[in-house]
Amino acid sequence: MKKLRLTGAVGAALAGLLVAGCGVPGAGTTASSGFDGPRITERVTPEDVAKLGDTTLRVLADAGEEDTLNALVPLYEKKYPNVKVKVTTKGFDDLMKTVVNTLSGDDAPDLAQGNQGYGTDGPLVKAGLIRPLDDVLRTYGWENFLTDGTLKQWRWSAGGTIFGAGSLYGISPVTEYVGVFYNTDKLAKLGIEPPKTYAEFTAALDKAKAAGEQPLMLGNAEKYPASQVIGLVQAQNTPSRDIRSWLAGVPGSAITDAGTVDAARTVQDWAGRGYFGPGYNGISADDAAAKFAQGQGVFYVAGSWNAPSLQESMNGRVGFTLPTRPDGTRATVGSMGLGWHIGTKTKNLTASVAFLDMLMSDEFAQNLTDVGRTPVTGHGTVKAASPVVEQVNGIGTKLLADDGQNFYLDWASTTMYDTVGAKTQDLLDRRTSPEGFATGLQDDWKAFQQKQREDAAAGAGS
Repeated sequence: MKKLRLTGAVGAALAGLLVAGCGVPGAGTTASSGFDGPRITERVTPEDVAKLGDTTLRVLADAGEEDTLNALVPLYEKKYPNVKVKVTTKGFDDLMKTVVNTLSGDDAPDLAQGNQGYGTDGPLVKAGLIRPLDDVLRTYGWENFLTDGTLKQWRWSAGGTIFGAGSLYGISPVTEYVGVFYNTDKLAKLGIEPPKTYAEFTAALDKAKAAGEQPLMLGNAEKYPASQVIGLVQAQNTPSRDIRSWLAGVPGSAITDAGTVDAARTVQDWAGRGYFGPGYNGISADDAAAKFAQGQGVFYVAGSWNAPSLQESMNGRVGFTLPTRPDGTRATVGSMGLGWHIGTKTKNLTASVAFLDMLMSDEFAQNLTDVGRTPVTGHGTVKAASPVVEQVNGIGTKLLADDGQNFYLDWASTTMYDTVGAKTQDLLDRRTSPEGFATGLQDDWKAFQQKQREDAAAGAGS
């Protein structure tokens, strides 16, 4: 929940590309992943890209990437002067609804963003519209600073039926996650130190409530922010590997574990005790951020991407933390940013790989920080312009090192986004129990996984 068949024509295009080589260094195949195309075995150079001649690199991205691309494209075009980058952006919902059709069209972009999980990336892989990136991963050494668990969010079986295992189909230069913003003035007035552990966080909530303050700001009109609060609590005592196994559809996985049920019970209790204030189900996420900035609520559980706007609107009177688990590690709802994919129809493979290389480079990490993103590269060399963004970036680096990205519950099926939202509202309104909340998610998961098995069997028999 982020602010979230290889056709004959595609096969012919790939065959022509493989025969011609197109100036691809170390050209070969990636047949083991089911993709019969050129393979990258050496870093792409400007000389490799120059062999394409004057060309246009077409990029399809989420509108939220405009600042990043405005920084990247001039640098890219300077380094690769024979390439002009044509960027098309769409709002998140529009992009998710159209990216599969766009990449299957005759005028498909070279690079496009998708979204992790069964809703968007699954269909892209299943239709053979994006190429695996295992060769690029190895050539550029991305696996040296990204954990295996982190990379699972872009791994798929060749047929796109199994999520979390198989070949790598995407990458992102940034990380995003849910943590806890706090009003520094209110904490000082209440005599509360910024909480470092989960126990300190829950004690601070109780102290704020006892002092007559609203402990937590929440706006759940879109139905998803409250589930992120549940995810934050769930991460305290449910292993990340168990959550990610469930998201991937590993047989025998369940979201009805004690940790998840206890998290649902805790958040339901917070709602019943007035910790979220009145009318939270009628307040939008944007309005909640605005109300927090205006002084409503001591804490605000929200995505790290809110840091730049809150720094500005609160004139610096805001901090950020991610409470640690009992063992001192961090885990929470989160993932890397929307994945970048190379389309299988591209005739500009070297230029596309060079684009990803620049996005993922240590040199570009400061540019990402400057536009309020949390880069996964450039550790120890980048500096944020504001204290709260610096906190977000530092904690984000530790979260990756702890392999604590639990991903998003709605990745588990094509209908889970709606199921999680509805069940969360039912939970907070006490129309269902914590056990009922978890069972509702598990029922959706079972139905989807059954359909996946049926589709796979039908495909094998055809």
